[in-house]
Amino acid sequence: MKIICMPYTHTLSHISRPLAVAIELRKRGHDVLFAGESEKIKFIKQEGFTVIPLYEPDPRVLFGNIRGGKLRFVAEEELDRMVNADRKLFAETKPDIVLSDGRFTAPISTSIAGIRHAAIVNVSSTEYRAIPYVPFFDWISQRMIPSGTNFRHLLDVVNLNLEMLLFDSVMNSFSHLCKMYGISTHVTATNCLAGKDLTLLADVPEYFPTRNLPGNYHYIGPLTWRHRSPLPLWWPPKKNKTLLYVTMGTTGTGNFFDAVYELLKKSGISAIITTGGQKEGLVTVGERIYVEDYLDGDLVMDACDLVVCHGGNGTIYQALQRGKPVLGIPTIPDQQYNMRRVSELKVGKMLTLEGFLKNPQSLLDAVALIVDNVSYYEAAERMRTVISACDPVGQGADLVLNAV
Repeated sequence: MKIICMPYTHTLSHISRPLAVAIELRKRGHDVLFAGESEKIKFIKQEGFTVIPLYEPDPRVLFGNIRGGKLRFVAEEELDRMVNADRKLFAETKPDIVLSDGRFTAPISTSIAGIRHAAIVNVSSTEYRAIPYVPFFDWISQRMIPSGTNFRHLLDVVNLNLEMLLFDSVMNSFSHLCKMYGISTHVTATNCLAGKDLTLLADVPEYFPTRNLPGNYHYIGPLTWRHRSPLPLWWPPKKNKTLLYVTMGTTGTGNFFDAVYELLKKSGISAIITTGGQKEGLVTVGERIYVEDYLDGDLVMDACDLVVCHGGNGTIYQALQRGKPVLGIPTIPDQQYNMRRVSELKVGKMLTLEGFLKNPQSLLDAVALIVDNVSYYEAAERMRTVISACDPVGQGADLVLNAV
């Protein structure tokens, strides 16, 4: 079988999930190709996969729009350009099925081409999420209307319907393209990352619950791919009382790294910082602060006491898989959504980027609060038990093959 993987290759999180499934599919004897154009396709090529050039939106524009709160996060002309690039790719490769992760034109282009389509996505990016993405009614205190009551549930349902109606109405380019190409597939801004025929939810329901989930949506658990980069000469790290792992994935901001680096240099805390290639000029300090572009995240998670990150779904799961609490500093709405849930489950805490940059000491205060409170580690251990029961790679590969 020929399978084309279409991740948004400018972010490592969207690469790593289909890459984990692709390795398993290849082991089973199938022909798996990737498509993309960013410099991060080097990680795909290192696993021995062919990568076909495919146009992708500029991450500076895309994430700039998202960080700026623009509901019209991508122009209609850009979407049409992506659809045409997809169609050209399909005509050249003739796949049996497409597996996407972050390619929001895939449901439209596969419908036009008549090709089966599966997607890896988080619950937060589906219309079946049970927790509001934008909490309109947060001003109503839990004391007035506690969680678990019928009225709070009703508020959540109203909230979900309002936010999706608003998003889909403002970002209506997907509907326009469906009409222009004469396809019956109902693609909206809310469901554009889901699969036309199959959706693999890289979550567990205990972390992100759903409502009214259809039969072609499946929880498979968090998908992680291990980046086996050579260990630096300083490994293993030495530490004082606490060892932090500081990472902002590949969607962080340079000013964060500057601020946290200066803060940690003045503190007595040991830390490993991975910049994701987003910041130059930071160097390892003695045997206390270790700086690298990339490292084997699983290995670092095992060594650290606490993960300081951007609140990316993959990084959170990577930490919880090892029973480590999370201190999140989100920079985009998806990450804020993730971190609200982390706070609710008491497996970590959230700081705002603005608050941290204004008062860097707040990060050290939050670190001390978590490290000195065993309840965060007990809650993270409970999530570790839930996650360890999943077989995301095997189940994901099974479902993709059964969808053809």
